[in-house]
Amino acid sequence: MASEKKSVEHAKPPVPAIVKVRKAVRVIIPVAILIALVAGVGSGTLCSVGYDAIAYICPLGALESIFGSGAVAVRTIIAIAAVAVIALLFGKAFCSWVCPVPPLSSLFSSAKQRHNDKVACADAAKRVGERLHECSGAGCAACSGCIGDAAQADSAAKQPMGAAKKKARRSKLDSRHFVLAGALGSAAICGFPVFCLICPIGLTFATAIALYRLAGFNEPTLDLLIFPLILILELTLLRKWCHRFCPVGALLSLVAGFNKTTRPKADKSLCVRGDGTPCTICSGVCPEHIDPCDDLGDRPLSECTRCGKCIESCPYGALSFTKSGRRIEAKASAAATGEE
Repeated sequence: MASEKKSVEHAKPPVPAIVKVRKAVRVIIPVAILIALVAGVGSGTLCSVGYDAIAYICPLGALESIFGSGAVAVRTIIAIAAVAVIALLFGKAFCSWVCPVPPLSSLFSSAKQRHNDKVACADAAKRVGERLHECSGAGCAACSGCIGDAAQADSAAKQPMGAAKKKARRSKLDSRHFVLAGALGSAAICGFPVFCLICPIGLTFATAIALYRLAGFNEPTLDLLIFPLILILELTLLRKWCHRFCPVGALLSLVAGFNKTTRPKADKSLCVRGDGTPCTICSGVCPEHIDPCDDLGDRPLSECTRCGKCIESCPYGALSFTKSGRRIEAKASAAATGEE
């Protein structure tokens, strides 16, 4: 197995299908919504989109409407329940598969800011390496990712790096959850969903619609100045929007912690951590600062957005979102390379 791992290390892994699908979906969904609006076959945006009586409503907007009006509509309950089920199945996949904010944030970032983001990921990976070192020695009992029972520390220390049994980690309350509370509180005080006025997801589509009305109907409005200005200010002055401010991400994180099926999974027979090597390649590319293999990152696995960057970066093909697929391909590739 060691020879297989070494042979795979020098082979450039193909781009996983999941990454290609995600990139396609991220383009197809907003384009389809805009085409439906222009063609008149549908209505709304990601904030509330549908056809006739069938519609999807943003869960945050639905909650705000409940707090603002003091009344509960069946449609809002169905929308919230549907989003909860999706989050239980796919975690926070919406954040990297559908939400327009991450690509827009990257678009508005300078070269220096993008470099700083890479440095932040590298620093997070370094901390994962330090925790791996703790887990491989006598300090395992003190590691936040492992069982803190001193009686089990000795047996855990004898296992390969990352092999100790982990506590279940879920997202902790942070600044995003305070913004969420503020959004709901402001809706209750003002009687309408205040946050929707400055939500970058809604502003993105509002800007696109304003541009369409200008081009298609020659209707210039102040929206063409106000909406893009607010959006750019939010994504440049609040660069860590997704990590620190987004109430939609905060809402999803409350449910995503219960998802276990589609999280990144590491095949220990392929991952070099099984041999005691403190590899942090996958952690070093994760924009969420998580550790896909052993959940030793700065943030828990429940914050995973299923972007697939960890799977794409692993030279050993040890990571996947399913139990088989990718692993079978990786083993076949390793065997073929070894024969050559």
